Amino acid sequence: MPTVTIRFTLPDDQGDFDRARLGPLAISTLWDIDHKLRAILKHGEPTPELRDLAETIRNMIPAELLDV
Repeated sequence: MPTVTIRFTLPDDQGDFDRARLGPLAISTLWDIDHKLRAILKHGEPTPELRDLAETIRNMIPAELLDV
């Protein structure tokens, strides 16, 4: 199995390090948001305004992040 090593020079690369460390949590959170909005659209009875908002937010999440 391939392995990957990522090296950061801290504190210079602190922002990059934080993004790499928090990436899985961010993807998981976006997945949860997407599925909550999907459930509202599919099983709820949203107002037209709520439907538009839920669809707009879902469209802001790149599909590549949800396929991980």
